[in-house]
Amino acid sequence: MKNIAVVLGGFSSEYDVSIKSGKFILDNVINNPDWNVFEVYISKTKNTVNLNNFLFELDYENFLFKSKGQIIKPDAVFNIIHGSPGENGDLAKILERNNIPQTGCSSYISDLTFNKKKYIDFVSKLEIPSSKQLLLSDNKSYDITKIIDKINIPCIVKPNKGGSSIGVSKVNNMDELQIKIKNAFKESDEVLVESFLSGQEVSVGVIQKKANRIILPITEIISENEVFDYAAKYEGQSKEITPGNISIRSKELIYNYINTIYDNMDIRGITRSEFIIVDEIPHILETNTIPGFTKQSIIPQQIKSYGLSVNEVINDQINLIL
Repeated sequence: MKNIAVVLGGFSSEYDVSIKSGKFILDNVINNPDWNVFEVYISKTKNTVNLNNFLFELDYENFLFKSKGQIIKPDAVFNIIHGSPGENGDLAKILERNNIPQTGCSSYISDLTFNKKKYIDFVSKLEIPSSKQLLLSDNKSYDITKIIDKINIPCIVKPNKGGSSIGVSKVNNMDELQIKIKNAFKESDEVLVESFLSGQEVSVGVIQKKANRIILPITEIISENEVFDYAAKYEGQSKEITPGNISIRSKELIYNYINTIYDNMDIRGITRSEFIIVDEIPHILETNTIPGFTKQSIIPQQIKSYGLSVNEVINDQINLIL
């Protein structure tokens, strides 16, 4: 029987979302007769393993724990930590060092996609449209006037490394810019200021099914807020339509862009990419390599719309790496 660890929690503001995603994943794999499934909780204060409601201390660096004198090490990990250390590659480095396969991307790809500026620079070389961006790497030594000269108002301010749209805001006038940059710096040591794109916001998931790439139906997002922020994503302040009302041209371009990215990067597992469509031309915002996976999340909606079983897709991710 294989030991399967569902790893959740993390060090970022996305901790609570990861816990919810992890519980959803766990519910879908716990009854697999071929697996001994346990939860691994990662946090800033302690790392624990929950096996049959008994708690054990995790040796994080070697990724193992002891039960009744026996050393237990996962045969595979379902990584569902949003943000650090799951989505930025830090956990992947530890698992790679210990020869434990995981459902997400390699440490290199995770680090690249998690850094929004580096990722957009990469996809721009593939001739995929995006917004104009300016990276701020110091919370104290930036010049508001120079920012305005390069990026027009309105603009978007966001943490360069982060997810769940925490710290993301729209700036409508110059007086708001400094405070919103400071708020974003609370979530990351780097902040992006980027040009505002007025258009149709969409999200598209990609899954592996028996090693085949499947681009899922595209979701149209209609947010009640100025941006698709945390409240819009997780507190019901948005309308998500799957499949969305998207033109044939825009849909074909999105599929083309996704395939181009995947053909040029070793992306694995389940991902979700965000686009803004301006005059039928999609502009990429980011690609999440460990997207939210609660009952309300976009990816399960898209999987169902495609006609697949969410349970089967989740279990398949583990089978692919065993």
